[in-house]
Amino acid sequence: MRIAIFGGSFDPPHRGHLAIARAAVKRLALDVVWMTPAGTQPFKIDSSKTTYDDRLAMVRLAVADEPHVVASDIDAPLVDGHPNYTVDLLRRIRAGQGAEVELYFLLGADAFLSLKQWHCAEELPFLCRFIVAGRPGSSIDDLTAALPDGIDAMRTLRDSAAKKLVTWELRNQAGLHSELYLMPDLQEDISATDIRAAICGEHSKASVLAPSVLRYIEERGLYC
Repeated sequence: MRIAIFGGSFDPPHRGHLAIARAAVKRLALDVVWMTPAGTQPFKIDSSKTTYDDRLAMVRLAVADEPHVVASDIDAPLVDGHPNYTVDLLRRIRAGQGAEVELYFLLGADAFLSLKQWHCAEELPFLCRFIVAGRPGSSIDDLTAALPDGIDAMRTLRDSAAKKLVTWELRNQAGLHSELYLMPDLQEDISATDIRAAICGEHSKASVLAPSVLRYIEERGLYC
C-alpha cells in the first residue's frame, strides 16, 4: 500500500492543495493521501490564524468528495505543548504500519527548500520518499541543493514526461537508499495570506475555496 502524508497549515485549505494531492495520487499510483493539518510547527509557532480544530474541520470539508484523499489528525498538537517534528510523526507512522506500506511525504517546494533546518533532517529522506510540488521560481538545482549534507542525489533515467515526474535516487554514507520526486508543473501561485484577505474583502480570490469551506469560514467568522 502506498500512503502519502500531506502536511501543512491548511489555513485555509484551497484548490491548489487538492490539485497537488490529486496529481500525486495519479503520478505515483498512491492508494491514499492523508491531508494532515500540522499541530505546532517548529518554524511557525503561534502563526496560525485559526485553531487546529477549525483547520481540521475545513480539511474534512475540502476532501469530502475526494476518493483518494482523506483528512487525518495524526499530527495534532501535542499535549505537552512541544513543537510537532516531522521526524517524530514519520517514526510513529513507521512503527504502526507493516513492512508492506510504502510511505511518502508530500509538500511544496518552498517547504522542501528549508529541509536542512528541520529536526533530524538527515534522517527524513530515508523514513519516507519525498514528493515535491514545484512552485514559481523554483528550480531542479535548488531542490537537490536543499538536501542535508551527506546525501547524494542522482537523477534517474526513469523521468516520465507523460507523468510529469522527475526522479532522483538518494543515498547516504551509511548506504541507505531512497527516492525523491518532483512534480515540476504544479505551479499555481495561491497565497493563503491573499485568500484570507480576500475573504474579508469579498474579493474573487475566495473562489479558490470549496463552497463548503467558504460557508464554514463565514459561519464561524474566521479571518475577519
